[in-house]
Amino acid sequence: MASASTPSWTVSSLLRVSAEYLADKGSSSPRLDAELLLAEALQLERIQLIIQAERPLSEEEVTRYRELIARRARREPIAYILGRAAFRYLELEVGPGVLIPRPETEELVEAALEELRVRPPLSPVPSGGGWAAPVVADLGTGSGAITFSLATEGGVRVLATDSSGEALGVARRKRARLGLAGAVELVSADLLGEFASGTLRLLVSNPPYIPTHEYEALEPDVRDYEPRVALDAGADGLEVYRRLAPQALSALGPGGVLLVEVGHDQAERVAEVLRGAGLSEVASQRDLSGRERIVRALRPGTAVRDSRELTPWEVAAVAGALRQGAVVGVPTDTVYGLAAAWDSSPGVERLFAAKGRPPESPVAALFASAAQIEALLPDLSGPARLVLRLLLPGPYTFVVATCTLRPERVGTPDSLGVRVPDHPVLMELLRRTGVPLAATSANRSGLPAPATLGETEPQLLTRCSLAFEDLRDAPRPAGVPSTVVDLRPLDDGGTARVLREGAVLEEQALEAVAGALRAGQGASEADLSQAEDPSGD
Repeated sequence: MASASTPSWTVSSLLRVSAEYLADKGSSSPRLDAELLLAEALQLERIQLIIQAERPLSEEEVTRYRELIARRARREPIAYILGRAAFRYLELEVGPGVLIPRPETEELVEAALEELRVRPPLSPVPSGGGWAAPVVADLGTGSGAITFSLATEGGVRVLATDSSGEALGVARRKRARLGLAGAVELVSADLLGEFASGTLRLLVSNPPYIPTHEYEALEPDVRDYEPRVALDAGADGLEVYRRLAPQALSALGPGGVLLVEVGHDQAERVAEVLRGAGLSEVASQRDLSGRERIVRALRPGTAVRDSRELTPWEVAAVAGALRQGAVVGVPTDTVYGLAAAWDSSPGVERLFAAKGRPPESPVAALFASAAQIEALLPDLSGPARLVLRLLLPGPYTFVVATCTLRPERVGTPDSLGVRVPDHPVLMELLRRTGVPLAATSANRSGLPAPATLGETEPQLLTRCSLAFEDLRDAPRPAGVPSTVVDLRPLDDGGTARVLREGAVLEEQALEAVAGALRAGQGASEADLSQAEDPSGD
């Protein structure tokens, strides 16, 4: 680069010469590097370099810039020279003791946030009583990129561990600047250390994964400056995953999720390690460049709650999860079932995938009341409204004519099976969340339907974000599906048909429908409303 004493430097001329110099020294982004360092030297935003392109520079400014350029020419990473790195919505402190966060790790955070949306940790955000126990852990936190992103964007309490005292010092300073002392617990530990509560909902890690022989061939920017302990993972790069897998199985609660970043060619081998440790539903996810860089695994099982015991915050979290595409296990008055929000296409797709249900077999929808069905299906016929008002809740699925828009496979384009199940836990869930559910029995297609949660296949439950059960030992259903009655013939003056005999015998079901129609003849709207809701609420 030209001498700093040269009197004619301007912003544009210095950038041009500096970029050429850095390119000769092996920089992969010489112009960007030159701009970032000049903006730092002049204490300007990069955009100002364009606006002030012809600004003359003083000898002091050029000298300051020349020192930064010299460091970059020796292949010191830009982030270390600046002392900071951008990551999602954060600016992080970085230095030689911590790994510089990479763009692909931002995608790991996005995957983790998606898990929190669909599998919400049912413990509240901070209140007057303080924070609950951590529900998320970030192992090998380093600069805190993953930890602070999840705490700020996901609103959860995070346990962050690292074996490096220098890295923990960096994280503590950032925690203080963000005001997250109550949300982030920093612990000196190798991976999870002694933590094995079995209560974590999500465990995230970007561990060392570079094989030793590949480490030696890394670019000098990485090999000569970034901490080897955060990169070198032994002969095959899988050493840390082998230690992490059994710890994750112990620390995660049932249905808890492990998300790990892996090398570009390691996904299947890491998946084998996780399966071997007893984790299930192991699969890889591709990053934006199409490479399999994230591996996901679950601890078998799922969290179980009674909907009547959910706090208002938890109800909102469950409703949000359903709208995001969660599948939940639900008890009904006939069988134990699987359900997703009736208007969530991702949820319906997950529901069919979990059950192995063929796409040509549509599912019915569960509602909190006949009034809710009428409100959401405004094109229902008069006879159908009468039957629904007088026979629901009950062990029936009524097929009605409707063209209301909804995801494919929730009914057909012009019909839908509707239910209002007579079960306190499910009714409370439907009422409190306000989310009708697309539902089916919790069994693989073609196998017997389970009566209870305990009879449901464990792998199916692992596919659920959450399962609901009557934890007060109420009487259990008999495991007989609802009776399916087609009400569409009534719209043309015909007779209802039983499509599937279940909890109610065919003859009894048809008589009940006929009785409802007789009772509705001449009854006023007020009488029918009172029959549907005797409490008057």
